[in-house]
Amino acid sequence: MPSAPLRLLRVPAAASTLASVGVVALVGMLVSSCGSGIASGGGHRAVGPRATSTTPAASAPTSAAGTGSASWLTYGGDFARTSDDASDPARTSAPAVAWTSPALDGAVYGEPLVFRGQVFVATENDTVYALSAADGTVMWSDHVGNPAAAGALPCGNIAPSVGITSTMVIDPGTATLFASAELSSGGAVSHALFAFDVATHRRLWSRSLDQPGWTARAQLQRSALGLSNGNVLVGFGGNYGDCGNYHGWVLGVPASGSGSLLVYRVPSVNLGAVWAPSGEAVDASGDVFVATGNSSARPGDAFDHGNSVIELSPQLGERQYFAPTSWARDNDTDADLGSTAPVLLDGGRVFVVGKAQTAYLLDAGALGGVGGQLAQVGVCNSRGGSAYVAPVVYVVCPDDGKIAQMRVGPGSRLSRGWTWTSPTGGAGSPTVAGGVVWSIDPGASVLYGIDPASGSTRYTLALRTGTPTHFAAPAAAGGMVVVAGDRAVEAFR
Repeated sequence: MPSAPLRLLRVPAAASTLASVGVVALVGMLVSSCGSGIASGGGHRAVGPRATSTTPAASAPTSAAGTGSASWLTYGGDFARTSDDASDPARTSAPAVAWTSPALDGAVYGEPLVFRGQVFVATENDTVYALSAADGTVMWSDHVGNPAAAGALPCGNIAPSVGITSTMVIDPGTATLFASAELSSGGAVSHALFAFDVATHRRLWSRSLDQPGWTARAQLQRSALGLSNGNVLVGFGGNYGDCGNYHGWVLGVPASGSGSLLVYRVPSVNLGAVWAPSGEAVDASGDVFVATGNSSARPGDAFDHGNSVIELSPQLGERQYFAPTSWARDNDTDADLGSTAPVLLDGGRVFVVGKAQTAYLLDAGALGGVGGQLAQVGVCNSRGGSAYVAPVVYVVCPDDGKIAQMRVGPGSRLSRGWTWTSPTGGAGSPTVAGGVVWSIDPGASVLYGIDPASGSTRYTLALRTGTPTHFAAPAAAGGMVVVAGDRAVEAFR
């Protein structure tokens, strides 16, 4: 395995991300609302035309007050996937309902985004909505095509149709919103990326995402979109049930809309999904950290990158990887490591936890190959996304209806803290805002606010969104917490 190259490590937002995003946020406040080339898995490829304002860590929450300037531009608020709105002052009282949107035309599976006084969501009916952050009214919508009928797919658990499933992403410098859609036409299933101008609401372009030789109906785009060095990152896996012939993929689509795609395919015989709802993590140099699900390799077979964390260059060439020593056994039991995304921590560390009930602390500069973790601790079967506020990671345990606190450090230590148990039995991916850990119980349609110091329930808020989807996570910006469900979107302040 080649040695890891020298690169910038993630530092606190105030020291790095805000250096680039602060200018973008200021510009945003001033302007207000006014054919695929393929690179091999281990190869390098020149990046296509670059959207010059797009940076690897362009989507940290901004710190200015008010819904017109505060932003939540990607799953987790930043590409380290920390799910922490550090700009929101500590909350001292329970939030109240600010608004509930009109009915939408389908369920929302992705996390809501917030930018320039608008809340953006997309539905499984392939419609993108922009809602007013002030009162929830629909400012504009765009139905990009017909979704795939659930019955047309070889398996799955999204019904009655599969359209836009992943969390979208916004480039704040160009004010461009990107959405990935599954489409159906004449019985054929396809996938495409769409770009929208946030200010004019105009659809700028669309690009096919389908790759030569794959079975489009067997590939699901579940993983949150990202940005790295002028490219939109799009991860693919399979439908629930691991049916058919599919692979894990990461595509890099030029944010300008022109130029060749960058392509990385997980080098498994079959499977190896890139499906974590929280997406891929991107460091300050544009390197991409992705976690994979189980592959078809079994005990006695050669390692093929199933159940691993893989670092890719900005050109999507593989740099290094980590896998637990149990990777083959985890394949046998469908214990995906990649059921959550890697989270980039301070000090050049990486945190990841999956279905195998084990959390791993890794060195970003030397992932270590098979068995190369710095530390590991048993926790739970985790699916969705984690949250990080140094020195603590919050892990969702959906099967148990719990949120587990994990302590990082000193040094390379990893240990358990408190465990919160949902009063109604369900828990969703955590988001930290206003000094509160927020988690949705989808089955009970309740948003909980958890005290980060004690792990006790601080707030209990009934939702009027319809049933939130599995893996649902709230967004946060400017003192507002936003939740989406299968009928509507609701905001609390």
